[in-house]
Amino acid sequence: MHHNELLTTFTVAAALGVCLFSLANYLRTSAIVVLLIGGVLAGPEGLGIVRPETLGDGLSTIISLAVAIILFEGGLTLDLKGYRTASQEILRILSVGVLVTWLGTAALVKLAFGFDWAFCLMAASLVIVTGPTVIGPLLHRVRAQPKLQSILHWEGVLIDPIGVFIALLCFEYYVSTDIAHQFALQDFLLRFAIGLAFGVAFGFFVDLILRRRWIDEGHVNVFVLAMAMLNFCLADLLISESGLLSVTVAGLILGIRRTPQLRDIVNYKTELKDFLIGLLFVLLAANLELSSFFQYGWQLPAVVIAIMLAVRPLNVFLSTQGSSLHLNEKLFLGWIAPRGIVAASMASVFALALEESDAANADFVETFTYSVIAGTVIVQGGTAGMVGRALGVVRPMPTGWIIVGAHAFGRQIAKFFQRHGADVVLIDTNALEVRAAQRDGLTALNEDAMLLNPEAHPPLYACGNLLALTANPDLNRMLCRRWTELLEGKHVLRWEKSGYETEDNQHLLAGARIWGELPLNRWMQPYSDPAPLHIQSRQISPPPLADDVIMTARGNPVVIAGTPDAIEDKDVEWLVYDRQQGQQRLTLPLTPENILFSHGSDLKELYHEMLQHVKRQAPQIDPERLLDEMWKREEDYTSLLGNGIALPHAWSSDVEQTRLVIARPETCVMCPLTKRPIEIVFMLLSPEGKANEHLEHLSVIARLIGTQDQRQRILDAHNPEELYDLIAMS
Repeated sequence: MHHNELLTTFTVAAALGVCLFSLANYLRTSAIVVLLIGGVLAGPEGLGIVRPETLGDGLSTIISLAVAIILFEGGLTLDLKGYRTASQEILRILSVGVLVTWLGTAALVKLAFGFDWAFCLMAASLVIVTGPTVIGPLLHRVRAQPKLQSILHWEGVLIDPIGVFIALLCFEYYVSTDIAHQFALQDFLLRFAIGLAFGVAFGFFVDLILRRRWIDEGHVNVFVLAMAMLNFCLADLLISESGLLSVTVAGLILGIRRTPQLRDIVNYKTELKDFLIGLLFVLLAANLELSSFFQYGWQLPAVVIAIMLAVRPLNVFLSTQGSSLHLNEKLFLGWIAPRGIVAASMASVFALALEESDAANADFVETFTYSVIAGTVIVQGGTAGMVGRALGVVRPMPTGWIIVGAHAFGRQIAKFFQRHGADVVLIDTNALEVRAAQRDGLTALNEDAMLLNPEAHPPLYACGNLLALTANPDLNRMLCRRWTELLEGKHVLRWEKSGYETEDNQHLLAGARIWGELPLNRWMQPYSDPAPLHIQSRQISPPPLADDVIMTARGNPVVIAGTPDAIEDKDVEWLVYDRQQGQQRLTLPLTPENILFSHGSDLKELYHEMLQHVKRQAPQIDPERLLDEMWKREEDYTSLLGNGIALPHAWSSDVEQTRLVIARPETCVMCPLTKRPIEIVFMLLSPEGKANEHLEHLSVIARLIGTQDQRQRILDAHNPEELYDLIAMS
């Protein structure tokens, strides 16, 4: 029976946590409110299906490990750039403001309850942090002015490590004082030194291993997770209550060092963190005794109210003294400071540890922190929109644009938006393209638009519309489907070639199709040249053809496409596609008959088959001699590009015009020189004396297969006609 109760408690808490987290995201509300309510309802004081007491000592272990991983993930995502580029207001909130909140709250607790100062400082340290997981959804919903959005966002992001570090030090000092009064300072310094030393050592140790790539890529995430837990365990075994500090420092080291594979590690840890937060809060909420919130009388709500109405405004007014913020903006900042997941996690860990050491008033830590969380999230979070509108600091519906694709074409579109005063943000996974956009003065994020959380990026708060501009139509459809649920604007648009619709891809249909008659995807490849676009004004030229219009602007807003001849305003501008210049661009010398689906199973035989095919079009060539030359070159320098693609090429006096032959073997063939599989072969033959043109064709082919999505679509083609169409439209 005990086994069943334990299993039920753990599995139901995990499943309920994930479901409640998803529900909060759907409702665009604070996850902590939904999790706390759900946990209490599922706990002993509700339905009784989650009973944390059945876990016994395992409860504190689960909570401690979960908090350790959450703090480790927080260290990994440390944004040093954020500290360096933060405004003076933010820096003062992170210094002066932190001290005001900490010391002011400690004074209130001391005045109301009379605890000793060490305990008051520890309790107060837990409510220093606000946290991005609470601030993000609130800001996304309220739409405050950009400067206020930026201050609140960066405060939430950057205050976490500061607040956690202060809380850990306060906790270790209080534990040292409570256990051994005569050795308090030595015990505190020992805990601090052990935690710091272990954290630094583990951080550099993991960084060294990852930089030397001693761990297989597929196991990097689980390795880092295991090291974080081992770090926490060893430090805590050496001296109790030093593990949390140690694992936080280790995460900070990896974040500061910008360790290779960090993006993948952070993505994995973020997903794991969300799972742990859901599990953790259902267990914590179920473990709360509601009666404990009444045992401290009227003083507890009075302290919470004073923190909201006195400490937070004092924090803001002292931190922004002399700044350009006007009174209403300061009042709004002074009202918004909801506490969140980090505060609750740390409070529960501290409370459990204090109970185990029989410390006095251990339950107050958790009761006080959860009271502040409930008060700030429900009262401040629930009234933020009303307060913002009353103070006149709320913006109207967002009208800016998100462009997925920071390639040359995406940057050209973004510049036209920017030229006419529209907010625009580019998103791309290619870091080089993102940097190119930033050099052009554009706002660009190096993120995956299918995974990105818009609440974590303030530039996106001003955006209500989307342009999906990747060379993969299916991806564009999926992007539109996802962002339709996230954006509040009217337009979710995608580029897609006319005639792409099939019965197989109708289920992906989402967003409106634009520019379908234009071969724009050739300029959506990484590192491509700018598309043949030019700005045309009504003042100096007649309206262009409607089919060639990319965008129309008459001040702001900017209209996608549009009907030029319907606009008589002389101030109108068009962004126009130049078909003639686009047709002059070098294209591949490929004809439909030069695409082969072969039954060959040997690479050399496949090359020979392709050359024999060319001989039927150009009888003057000698296939045997060309094959010998190509194969000898293979031995010196393989044409295998990787990802199952080979690109043998040559120029010869026998070849009168450049020819490209593409062969797709029915079954994968092995390269005898590299022992690697080959799934498709591009063979390029050029006349002597045309080396530059030959190199340009090679460059076009390299761009054609440069992205994983494009390669996969080519490899998935079912017949020569489909393969030709894919390449011709690229």
